[in-house]
This record gives sequence, structure tokens and C-alpha cells, in this order.
Amino acid sequence: MPSANSVLYGGCIQMDRKAVVAEFLRKCVDYANASIARKQARGQDELISAWQTYIEFTQHAIDEIHTGKLDSWFERETRPNLSTRRRLDIMELSHKERSAWLAGIVSPRPLILASTIDENGVKNLAPLTSVMGVSNTPPLFVASFSRNKQKQYRGTLLNMRKTGKAILHVMPSTLQAVDWIDMAGSPVSPEDSEWDLIDVTPDSDEDLLIQQAVAAIEVEFVEDRELPDAVARLAVMKVTHVWTSSDSIPESGLDVLTQHGMDNIMAAPNGWSKKVDKHYGPKN
Repeated sequence: MPSANSVLYGGCIQMDRKAVVAEFLRKCVDYANASIARKQARGQDELISAWQTYIEFTQHAIDEIHTGKLDSWFERETRPNLSTRRRLDIMELSHKERSAWLAGIVSPRPLILASTIDENGVKNLAPLTSVMGVSNTPPLFVASFSRNKQKQYRGTLLNMRKTGKAILHVMPSTLQAVDWIDMAGSPVSPEDSEWDLIDVTPDSDEDLLIQQAVAAIEVEFVEDRELPDAVARLAVMKVTHVWTSSDSIPESGLDVLTQHGMDNIMAAPNGWSKKVDKHYGPKN
């Protein structure tokens, strides 16, 4: 039986190795502290300094795991991306298959990186956490869009109104991807593009598609409506295609970024977290 820190992917159980190692090291520290207490009770003070050194070294290793300094030790040999991919026509699938694909990709509540373009050809990127599927036949997603301090709606909504298209990406659970998400949320002028802030690669055939994404969902804008007693508007989007590198439905979900609470970005399954704050703008 897999543990809570494991994920079934492609038929193999892949452990969240950082979480497992960090938990093991914490248990080592607990064991060392208990050993020191036993030796103090026995009057074996000459053996305590070695255990204290061991605790300091082990705690240092734990800190390096949590700060990401040892990330290269835990990288998988291969990680899914869209450099090699296939495009699925979602309406050619049965209701059961369509439901499984959409639920597998947009679960559990991932952080979405939405890609759009305006009428002048300026591309936009924006992190969204309100995206969810509300219908499988027809395949419909919704997302809410609020206004900024200047009482303007987000560029993603404005662009979809004008061009009718967006691509919703789920991103790999890496610290680098957290930085991409953070920078993509930075306030920029309408003439500038968030693509210039982060080092991601557009697809050669579809320039709104991010190759580093784990998977993506292509949507067409249907309409947006006022939400009761709210500034935000609810946008309705029809799913037209799924972008994936997999031949099988991700029934157990994908290893992607999620958001829990306010601005806390975590892996799914969670093993680490990192705060993002660029979307608040410059600090006063």
C-alpha cells in the first residue's frame, strides 16, 4: 500500500523523495536527542559531544533540503513535458474518457498558468487558482476574475473576450516552476508581456503553449457574468483540446503545483512549500 507521500504515475509508485528523506532525518535527530538524555542519566557525559555534532550536521542537511539547495539530488531522470506531445480532440472522446482526462489533469485543485494573447499580439501569462470543471458534456470550465487597484479586470479575461482563446497549463512541482508562477503574477503594463519575465519555451507550432508544462487544456471563451454581490466576474470556457505527452489517462492525478491557503504553493502530493508575493507589487 503506498504511503501518503507517494503518487501513482504511469503504473509506478514514485515516492516524494524529499519529504521521505527529510522525515527520516528528523527521526534521526529525535533518536539522537533521546540518546543524549539516556547518556546524561547514566553519567556518560564524554559521549554526548559526538551526538551533539551529529544533530547539528543532520539539522543542517534538513535545512538544505527545505531551502532547495539539494534539489538536484532528488531530480527524476525523466519528467513529463510537452516538448513531445499529442493533441486530443476532446469532443471525439466518450463522456467517460472526457471526464477522466479533465478530472485527472485538473486535480487536486492545481495552480493554473493561463496563456492568452491580445488583439495587438502581446502575449499574457497569469496564475489562476479558481479554475474548475463544471461540466463534462459539454466540457465547460469556469474561473473567476477580479479587478486590480485601478479597477481594471485582469488581462486574461480581457484577452479572452477579444480573441476567444486561452491555454490553461498545469506546471511541474519544482521550485523553478514556483518562481515562474511568482514572476508571472507580477503587475506589468498592458504593453509588456509576462513571457519576458520568465524563462519558459513556447511551442514551435502553438506559441501560447508552454513546453515545460506537465499538461495543458485549450479552451474557447463562451461568456462572463457578474457574481452576486462581488466585484469578480465568472468566465465560462469551453474545452476544445487537451495537450499531453501521455498515452494513458492520469487517473491518479499528476505531479503538479497546487495552492493551499493564501499564496502558499505546494507540490501535489505535498512535500515542500514556498511563498510567492510578486503579485502584490512593489513593497512600500
